[in-house]
Amino acid sequence: MVVYLDGWMGLNFLVDWMLLLGVNRLAGYPPGPGRTAAAAAVGGGYAGMCLVPEFGFLAGTLWRGISLGVMSMTAFGLSRSAIQRGLLFVLLSMALGGLTICVNSSCVPGLIGCAGALGLLCRTGFRGNTLHRKILPVEIRHNGRKVHFYALCDTGNTLRDPITGEIVLVAAPEIARQLLDLKDSEIQKPADTVRSYPEMKFRLVNYGTVGNTGLMLAVRCQHVTIEEKSQGTLVAFSPVEFGNGEYQGLTGGYHG
Repeated sequence: MVVYLDGWMGLNFLVDWMLLLGVNRLAGYPPGPGRTAAAAAVGGGYAGMCLVPEFGFLAGTLWRGISLGVMSMTAFGLSRSAIQRGLLFVLLSMALGGLTICVNSSCVPGLIGCAGALGLLCRTGFRGNTLHRKILPVEIRHNGRKVHFYALCDTGNTLRDPITGEIVLVAAPEIARQLLDLKDSEIQKPADTVRSYPEMKFRLVNYGTVGNTGLMLAVRCQHVTIEEKSQGTLVAFSPVEFGNGEYQGLTGGYHG
């Protein structure tokens, strides 16, 4: 049987790319086609090198593990969620390899065992939480500036504009710094900031969390899109950081 190097690399690229896209979908993250394509290219290149006689040693378990780690970091980054998504990617890759072996050997019990083990490990590893989250890409444009970030879809977020009744997008302090050049002290003292910058037309929005209530600084931006769909334009800025770097915003019932 003749195996062509370019065809082998292309096949591995496509398989890895679809697996990586599937991992993001399972974990509730945007697809990230650019980063996943780069990671899949690493996988395709690794698969091609394994066919070259001089680099046959790369087919060993150690180097395979290293390649999966590099692919995971390329596709998902280095955040806490990247470890979970990387683990899921490794599990999917191992399951696919096991299923291929079982199909070739006509081992029905092996097929059932691989599928069951994969489902159990995914459910245990994510504890039913991460897989049900949805993190959406957000773009805000205001006064000639543009910021991109991710927002967690929080069905418990019922924060609304007391005047119009529209759901308010909550953004982390770093978004206010990028978009409006505000200092942390100005974000944390919203009433003073409203008086200090009347030309900015800031608003105050009441919020309440478990054991805490207060006011957030808000502004009506010129353009807001969530998951590439235009949404309400009122954005409030949290006085404290949240999300552990995984997301910088909280949405409510915007999307559908």
